[in-house]
Amino acid sequence: MERIALYKDLSLDTVDLRNLIQEIADKKLSGYFQISYWNSDDYLLYTEGDFFWGVSVDRDGTRREITAQNYKPKSTEGSISFYQVPVVNLLIFRHQYNTPPNPYNFAGYGQEFLACIKLSHIDIYRLMEQIKRAHIDGYLVMCSKERFILTLMFQKGLPVCSYYQNLYTLKSAQKIRLQKDDTYVAVYATEPELPIIMSSMDTLRKEKEGTVNSEEELTLLKKEISGRKLSALFDLILNGGKRLYEFFYRGVSILKLLHHMEKIETANPSITLGVKNHFSLYSLEVKESLQPIHVEFYEDTGYEYVKEEKVNAVKLYFIEEIGPIGSLLWNKILKDRGYREKSMREEDLKSLIDVLYKEIPDSRHANRFLEKVRRVVE
Repeated sequence: MERIALYKDLSLDTVDLRNLIQEIADKKLSGYFQISYWNSDDYLLYTEGDFFWGVSVDRDGTRREITAQNYKPKSTEGSISFYQVPVVNLLIFRHQYNTPPNPYNFAGYGQEFLACIKLSHIDIYRLMEQIKRAHIDGYLVMCSKERFILTLMFQKGLPVCSYYQNLYTLKSAQKIRLQKDDTYVAVYATEPELPIIMSSMDTLRKEKEGTVNSEEELTLLKKEISGRKLSALFDLILNGGKRLYEFFYRGVSILKLLHHMEKIETANPSITLGVKNHFSLYSLEVKESLQPIHVEFYEDTGYEYVKEEKVNAVKLYFIEEIGPIGSLLWNKILKDRGYREKSMREEDLKSLIDVLYKEIPDSRHANRFLEKVRRVVE
């Protein structure tokens, strides 16, 4: 999915950043602010309206993490944009420099077979059947708002390897625990080689690392790989912050992927002369014969839910203090936040109470509501 510009190149001299951030929170949008200056860009990432991560990137690619709390633009000489992107792309952005590489480094690459969507909105077994019928070469990725959870690789529509809880599973059954309301899923179709490579990444071994300053030096490194007939991953951090992955099979280059911010795509960038670009070379034992594995999903029921009587009591007190409109507001707030009266966690109920309190316009009634519900939740 291409990013969508909600705001584009607004002048920092005129815009009210606080109000823009509040709008993102109110609408529960996922995406990022890009605040651009002549010598750097600041990025503030949001998932469902909540701040997730921030980073400042200089023109040479130097990065420094930043926070949204009390963030102030460095100057009024600049611009601000907000781009909506799926949650999975925000994680791709956040984890661009993970080392050593694992299958999550390539999440987001390929043709979307299923755009990023909440797991609660689909039937996972029907999705697996669709992948099988379509004979997909590629992978499925799951994530929460904060982290990657699973990558499942496919050959001709059949699952052949999973990367789950930092472990690779091949040739055996895999049970995967789900939390449907907190999980996103996406599926990508790719070249047939990529799922094989991703399934073989448990064999990565670092051969060497260093810097390259010219195309000539890069060519010499690749000649060495070719001469050794090495199956390998060449990982190059380019000046400016982009990351290039080049895969070799028995010394022959088979795929190049360029990772920049929330996107990863095929590309062939050039080396900037006289600038140090850091590389790592990993050997790879390619698993040429992969067998299908059995995958079983089960929903996590380990939550301790609040008794429904407690939730109903909070609802009653809210309606008593705000008036007849309370029932409609209650239903809307629960729907917007994804809560259910019969399966609400303690922390969700406390968060809901805070939201309900702010909805009551009269402070006397709002305080009385808090006094009533305090007896329920304590």
